[in-house]
Amino acid sequence: MNNTNLNLILENYLRNPFRSFGLSLLIALFASVLLVGGLLSFSLSKGLNRLSSRLGADVIVIPQGSEINDQSVLLQGDSKYTYLPQGSLEFIRGLAGVEIATPQYYLTTLSASCCDQKVSIIGFDTESDFVIQPWIREVLADKLPKGSIVVGSEIYTGEKKTLKIFDHEYPVAAKLEPVGNKLDQAIFVDVTTLASIREAAKAKGVVFLDNRDQYSSILVKLRADADFDRLTREIHTRFDGVQIRNRKDLFSGLEKSANFLQIIVWVIVAIFLIIAASAIVISFSLSTRERRREYALLRIVGFTRQRLKNLVLGESLLVSAVGTYLGLLFTSVAFFTFKIWIGEHVGIPFIVPSPIEIAGVYAVVILLLHSVGPIAVYGVANKVSKMDAYAALREVEH
Repeated sequence: MNNTNLNLILENYLRNPFRSFGLSLLIALFASVLLVGGLLSFSLSKGLNRLSSRLGADVIVIPQGSEINDQSVLLQGDSKYTYLPQGSLEFIRGLAGVEIATPQYYLTTLSASCCDQKVSIIGFDTESDFVIQPWIREVLADKLPKGSIVVGSEIYTGEKKTLKIFDHEYPVAAKLEPVGNKLDQAIFVDVTTLASIREAAKAKGVVFLDNRDQYSSILVKLRADADFDRLTREIHTRFDGVQIRNRKDLFSGLEKSANFLQIIVWVIVAIFLIIAASAIVISFSLSTRERRREYALLRIVGFTRQRLKNLVLGESLLVSAVGTYLGLLFTSVAFFTFKIWIGEHVGIPFIVPSPIEIAGVYAVVILLLHSVGPIAVYGVANKVSKMDAYAALREVEH
């Protein structure tokens, strides 16, 4: 495309700023919805896949009335001072079909020097744990040092790589890969270190129940021939005040929520696409009628049919490009500024894609949006290129 065409395209864009910027704004809104839809879908899928790969438990047993939800699925106990009945761990370990059962201790949530938000302390038994330790081994090849802790991906540890809890500093052995839920803001400790934290808390006047027979949750791995319904009945028969949830039900709820959210987003994207394309077609069709004399004169002074067609397509491409980059700019700032807030409130494991994956989403969005204008007005441009110049001039003059 030569400089004359480029100048004409820019001049025509600026000649009617209300129409041009209005269409670009519509494309910008479409770009925003499309980018959010792409990043959100990618983040939710990645979060679910990451969480699924981390879990090894088939069943979780928690106290009745616990506020456990899919954000803390199979990895985290209740945030209240509620505990399972005494003797429940030994009983569950003795049930038919249970391959291994491990307890978790959930102290509380507290303000720590590491961050502005509250963090959770989750204790695990190194002898029986089969859920958290495989996750730790992905970032820590050696055994967890005595007295050390492991933190979630969103906890800042400073240059010293330590964390102060109840005025006692604990060395941070490793920082875990993100999971996409509140566990990214958690601290993981073994039972020995948990006892040390209890003592540090006691010195500060904070007292926890110091009874290792009381657990916040019990995670269970079943054998292949296990009968979940029978296991549930036996536990409920022996103990009151417990909830039993299996992995399948929990993930089924997560997947349904993620799919529903993605459907809503892509329906909105489709609606915006139809509105944007329709507005561009209508606007360029009306503009073509108003500019018949201009197009006729261009044909008379030497513009070929193809060049005239390219002129119309170029104008639509400029409209799309301006809207695309405006939408991407503002949406990018908003999305990446509030990504933590989005992850906390979306209710589903949420992991922002890697830079390469993000670049891929942007590339697809830019390619698609740059095509919206030219595709929408292709028929109009084709009609303009076939216009009889002299007949059009006579029509305009009359």
